[in-house]
Amino acid sequence: MADHLVPNVCPTCSKSYKRPEHLRRHQLSHGSERPYVCVLCRSTFQRSDVLKRHLKTCDTTADTASESSEPHPKRVALSQSSPVEDAVLSFPCPPAAQSQLLVDKDRETSPVDVPADSFEHIAGWISCGLSPNHGFDDRSDIWQDFLNFNSGTQTPRAGLEGPEEDIGSLCFLDTFTSTTGFVSSFDCGTLEQRRRVNAYFSDATKLASLERSSTVQAASADPSGLYMDDSSCYETDEEHPAGTTLSRWLSDPLSFKCHEIVTSIRNIVLHKSRKSYITLSWSPTIHETCAQFFSPANVRRFVQLYWAVWHPNVNIVHKSTFDLTHSKAEVLAAMSLIGACVSPDPADLENAKRWFNCVEEMVFDDEDFCDDPPNVLPHGAGDVRWRRRKIRALQASYMVCLFQNWEGTTSSKRRIRRQRFSMVIAAARDVGIHNARHPDYCQMNLCDFSFDAFAVIEELIRVLLWVFLLDTAFVIFNNLPPRMVIREMRMNAACSEACFQATTAEECFKTLQHQQQADLGLGPKVADDFTSAFELLYRTDLDESLSVALADLGPLNLFAMTSALHSLIFHHQSSFSCQGSLDPIHSALQSWRKVWHVYLGRFSRDSRHSTVKCDIDHLAPDDMWRRVGFMRHAHEYWYLANLMVERLSAPPPAEAAETAVETSKQAQSPLSASGNETISPLLDKYDETSMQQVNTLISDFQMFRIH
Repeated sequence: MADHLVPNVCPTCSKSYKRPEHLRRHQLSHGSERPYVCVLCRSTFQRSDVLKRHLKTCDTTADTASESSEPHPKRVALSQSSPVEDAVLSFPCPPAAQSQLLVDKDRETSPVDVPADSFEHIAGWISCGLSPNHGFDDRSDIWQDFLNFNSGTQTPRAGLEGPEEDIGSLCFLDTFTSTTGFVSSFDCGTLEQRRRVNAYFSDATKLASLERSSTVQAASADPSGLYMDDSSCYETDEEHPAGTTLSRWLSDPLSFKCHEIVTSIRNIVLHKSRKSYITLSWSPTIHETCAQFFSPANVRRFVQLYWAVWHPNVNIVHKSTFDLTHSKAEVLAAMSLIGACVSPDPADLENAKRWFNCVEEMVFDDEDFCDDPPNVLPHGAGDVRWRRRKIRALQASYMVCLFQNWEGTTSSKRRIRRQRFSMVIAAARDVGIHNARHPDYCQMNLCDFSFDAFAVIEELIRVLLWVFLLDTAFVIFNNLPPRMVIREMRMNAACSEACFQATTAEECFKTLQHQQQADLGLGPKVADDFTSAFELLYRTDLDESLSVALADLGPLNLFAMTSALHSLIFHHQSSFSCQGSLDPIHSALQSWRKVWHVYLGRFSRDSRHSTVKCDIDHLAPDDMWRRVGFMRHAHEYWYLANLMVERLSAPPPAEAAETAVETSKQAQSPLSASGNETISPLLDKYDETSMQQVNTLISDFQMFRIH
């Protein structure tokens, strides 16, 4: 009521408004900024609704516009392609399940209290195109032609190679070390497959949008006042009936989580530290750009792309218990950026790169990530809540390392590898690697089983496993000394995919019980922790029953084991080792190969390890997240390690023997004088950001195979 008694007067033209929000919107008309550009005639406008009315009457043809070589002078950060077409795919509406937000009866007589800065975000999102009439029809032929362009990415196969297939291949690693980016390096599907995923969820949200629009319009006319009516919040224009747009935005349960992300980024940009890597300067335009990228509809779309396209490659988040509206803002922001990186629209990736450094600092400044663990952990529900916060912070930091290392600049990759990842390892050790253990579910009943507790422990196991895998990746591809050792991985091995992908507590518990019963039927029980299971590879008497038990650990654990062997090879070739000391590693490699063949022949299509039963080309978009990711190429990591061991073990060429003798006589060391030989490393440069020297080594191996 106070707004009606004290009008808000424009200091320039003295025009008065009932609400300060109306005044702020009006004051834009006195400025010179015209951020909205017509893609046909390049006319500029101050308001989006005016641009939309103009587009209906613009006489300039699209062909004329396409002939112009001038780049868009405005809003280039929002989209690198046609704004009209991109708006169709960039702003899917929220699902119907989240389409309504009941308002307290107290709000019948009092307006919603929205902070001024929060309303600026809302206004930004609405002005960027979040309006009821945005649908997904009438896509242009140009856009369709662009989407039909084949990206040339490898097509993931639903099953793994059969036992009869040659294990000696480095095709995946050759591509992995010669390209950069998620889509080019990992199993993210072809452009057509990712487009299908994007279209599937876009069509689903289109239906929800129509239902939600009718609900909001009915609520605005509802005399009971049960729903919020903000008809006075915006000036009326002929295209948007007053009250529908803001009410519709506020009814999205994800809106204030998005506001939290934008506010955090704004605070980080405005209060940069002396050593900050952020180059942005905050302004109303940057504010609006950030609000558009992290809008509820965009975040929801990016997260769906994360699950369907990226999650199979690095499965560290438990989908069935992940709550979008109650997740940490840091996790949601990191997931959104990865989802944008694998989007079929290249503009999403370009827009995402603007926020890489901001989200990086947001995540690594998070209190849950930085705080030291308490001396005594609480028990019960408090323990679950504490661990979930710490695990979420660890997951967010790991995601930052991923998108910066594969999509960021050279300086960002170097910073992640040298600084940030060390912090991630320290945080992982703070959580406690030894704490990553499941209870004995055989001693439980369903009523005693906690789905949330299972998810927390399994997420901890998997994120620790993937931290270890990223450390070995830096060893393999960047020739960086390892910072983790296999002996500290005293935790349970990861559960089967059927357990991790179960959608209900009942399904998960039954799968766990079935798995433990199957383990008993396989014979000897594999050691209780991952390190002990790895040590079994060194046994010279690895019989069939132990091979079967190890193979049943599944592709993720076997991938971690073969990656761990690369760390041991690095230590060996970087030290003054004795001749023949590679024999134990060679024996472990042969044991791993035997186990992998057992896995391929017996477990690769078992329902516990492969929940996908159809070919990837026929897999429904909402089941894409269940497929096996790039870990199915673990045999290539084995083959590379085996070739490296054979190269290091090979005697010097005969023609170089005399030179080696002369050199040893001229510069003898105590080690060489004792009769032992020094070993030259296969890679000369250490801590290299480029993977070129590894790719050269792989090419050399492929040209001259050692048998």
